[in-house]
Amino acid sequence: MSLEWSSRTIDDVCSKVSSGGTPKSTNEDYYGGDIPWLNTKEINFNRIYDTEKHISELGFQNSAAKWVKKNSVIVAMYGATAAKVAMNMVDLTTNQACCNLTINEEIAKPKFVYYHLYNNFEKLMNLASGAAQQNLNSQTIKDFEIKIPSLEIQEKIINILSTIDDKIETNIRINKNLDDLLDLLFKEYFINKFDNADTNWKIKKIGELPLIITDYVANGSFASLKENVSILDYEDYAYFIRNTDLKAKCFEKFVNKHSYDFLKKSSLYGNEIIISNVGDVGSVFLCPFLDKPMTLGNNMILVKSNDDAIYLNFYLFLLFRSNFGQYLISTITAGSVQSKFNKTEFKSLELIMPDDEVIIKFNEFISPIFNYKNKISDEITNLTKLRDTLLPKLMSGEIDVSEINCDLE
Repeated sequence: MSLEWSSRTIDDVCSKVSSGGTPKSTNEDYYGGDIPWLNTKEINFNRIYDTEKHISELGFQNSAAKWVKKNSVIVAMYGATAAKVAMNMVDLTTNQACCNLTINEEIAKPKFVYYHLYNNFEKLMNLASGAAQQNLNSQTIKDFEIKIPSLEIQEKIINILSTIDDKIETNIRINKNLDDLLDLLFKEYFINKFDNADTNWKIKKIGELPLIITDYVANGSFASLKENVSILDYEDYAYFIRNTDLKAKCFEKFVNKHSYDFLKKSSLYGNEIIISNVGDVGSVFLCPFLDKPMTLGNNMILVKSNDDAIYLNFYLFLLFRSNFGQYLISTITAGSVQSKFNKTEFKSLELIMPDDEVIIKFNEFISPIFNYKNKISDEITNLTKLRDTLLPKLMSGEIDVSEINCDLE
């Protein structure tokens, strides 16, 4: 590292450090307004353009929520996302579990601090405390030490990493637009025609279709699963695919070869339909193609077509992702404490099925779109790996960017 890099604390490089607040959830008038309100579960090494929830001016005035200026660095302090970081690209408010850093740009660039904390996630996470739940506090974050170079060097490092992140964001938007197109095409081809279906369309139970429907517990008793399956936090033979991984598109759990072989009834190869059936009921995913063998996690069911009916996969995926498909799932969902349904109930669902030729033609039409989505997803994966390889080398000064002629704004 160059001698020009100096040690500072987070507090040193900030003009303001604050947290937020939560309006009373029992007062409906406090929610549904125009004020973006960030929850820590939305923080995942990302840029925030909007929030899942919004609060009203009344909710803002009657809580500890505060405005956080755009281009601040936000660190999650509690729960599953503790020590993860994000940047807000719009003015917003947050809950009290967010540590909001307004950067003094005479000392450091917000994006540089963001990338530095991103790179030091594990180091910061190791400072968390708590018996039941690992938590950080604002003082721990303010005392956290970072190394910073000159503003010119910071800008060059930012330019390199941001260019990659910009491309990743563009690809994510492309895939989102393609998803919207697929949903529209499915609606036009099928949903809008259900009320006036051709006489060749039949009502069939899912269990009557040429499908394999299985899940994690199909591999054995709870005792045998406990004895033979070890879920690992470090890389090993195969991915253990969970609902949270599919949502975040980040796969962090693994199993060894013995566990993978034991879970042979729920192996994944790519393009299988995965539906959450416990807790987050109704979330529907198409299994991605990854660089290792994969096996299905718990609380989900796996649906895949037999080899001679592979054309059903995309049709059923889009069906269950649609509002109509979500309604069908809701009809078999029960549970006062935790929503759930089982395989038997799922197999009993009745679907309106077009003639096979109609589905085959639709499949031929949409398959190139799915194939292109997979290509874009591969590019996102490769760009992410490139960024994560460069990140520690750039943030430590191992790669000297002083002679690089970056196109700075």
